[in-house]
Amino acid sequence: MAEIRGYTLQSAMTHLRDMGRLDGFHIHQGGRWQTGRLDESTWPKLGFQGAGLDSRTIREGELYVGLLGEHVDGRNYVGSALRAGAAVALTRPWDGDGADPVLSGDPGHDAVVILCLDPEAALQELARSWRRVTSVRLAAVTGTNGKTTTKDFLATLCAAVAPTHATVGNFNNDLGLPLTLLGLRRDHDLAVVELGASYAGDIDRLAALASPQVGVITNASEAHLAGFGSLAEIVRTKGELLDHLPTDGAAILNADSPGYDEWCERAPCQVISFGAEAGDHRWQWRAEDGSGQLVMDGREIPVPLPGRYNGANLAAAMLAAEYLVGRELDAADAMSHYLGSPHRSRRLVVNGLTVLDDTYNANPASMISAAHATRDLPGTGRVIAVLGAMAELGPRSDDLHVDTGRGLHEAGIDLLLAVGPAAAGLAQGFSAVGGEALTCADQIAAATELASLVTDGDRILFKGSRSSAMELALDAFMSRMDPDLSQLERS
Repeated sequence: MAEIRGYTLQSAMTHLRDMGRLDGFHIHQGGRWQTGRLDESTWPKLGFQGAGLDSRTIREGELYVGLLGEHVDGRNYVGSALRAGAAVALTRPWDGDGADPVLSGDPGHDAVVILCLDPEAALQELARSWRRVTSVRLAAVTGTNGKTTTKDFLATLCAAVAPTHATVGNFNNDLGLPLTLLGLRRDHDLAVVELGASYAGDIDRLAALASPQVGVITNASEAHLAGFGSLAEIVRTKGELLDHLPTDGAAILNADSPGYDEWCERAPCQVISFGAEAGDHRWQWRAEDGSGQLVMDGREIPVPLPGRYNGANLAAAMLAAEYLVGRELDAADAMSHYLGSPHRSRRLVVNGLTVLDDTYNANPASMISAAHATRDLPGTGRVIAVLGAMAELGPRSDDLHVDTGRGLHEAGIDLLLAVGPAAAGLAQGFSAVGGEALTCADQIAAATELASLVTDGDRILFKGSRSSAMELALDAFMSRMDPDLSQLERS
């Protein structure tokens, strides 16, 4: 049943009309299309629940947004989305020759097509209007590393006590966040969203849309330097989240991170700090058979993912969840139901080998942290890293790759396979301090080389930036180790 209608749509559409971006609408009713204007008589005809950008996955009653992409024009798929059950479509006006192809077919049900000169802005305005009328208490998570895992931890904790809505995967940008917000239902009590940034101002814009009661900053480190330019600018941009917290809200801050003091001064509300070395809530991480145990405030909670950094992620999530719900939670029981996002600190075992799949993304700090986590996995053999390049590091990219290669040797990596020409600096730095490094032309070559080298008890890390597509190397390697292993089990 459609939940987003009435005031929400009227507010959003009126705002867009006043900005001169709204062009009009078509409504399919009684078996035919009619063209009209959006006014008081038409608001009741508009309604949907949830939203999507892909006509292949749109569900009945949802809003389909047909955007012009780099490779695909979503406007061409409005008809498909409507026939699949979309209640409303949002797209650009037709500017081609002849009849509008959107209106050439019968969707088989009552439907509306909203025409807007800037569909992306309309999507965001719809999300803003809907967020204003929901009573959900919302936590927003940002940071250089660990934000998706922290978001997943936090959502798991919240879902144990109340109906909770959360960002799927890392839908954390100008498109993903509005889609997440439009998925809120009136029966949701809590929500957890992730905010990502590549440039200054990104968090400011997204946080204004999310309107959170709780803000979590996991950390700040050197990443996306091509867009930010410096660590200082990263710290400032992550701190933009704090500007949108209410005075009766809470900022959950990492006392061990660069920028902590600046964030504390910037926060307009209560600061709840955590840290292994400092902070109001000190924590410890105990490695146990490759997993971990978070010890904080006298409690011991199993961490479902390997790596000390995941202890920090869970500490942040616990503090945020308990502030949102207003009481202490049985975190150990809640985390026993944890299901994480793909390719983030996932531990796999195949033919006597232990593999850490952390292929989603990478930067210098996360590379080193993942190396430590791999070293702590159970195994009696070598610690091997199969690594792609780190993207978006700006003019210092070459130096940062070399420095990271040196750091990987210090972190306990025994053998490094650098995948692709852009990752050569990792091998260069690793070799410069006495490490054994190999360079591989691509992901398949790396998988083949690794399969010929491994022995029982080895621990293997796969990691690289999104553009490196290191999941391809992981998948090819797992296929060689166990051809019967399905891709679903590997992914």
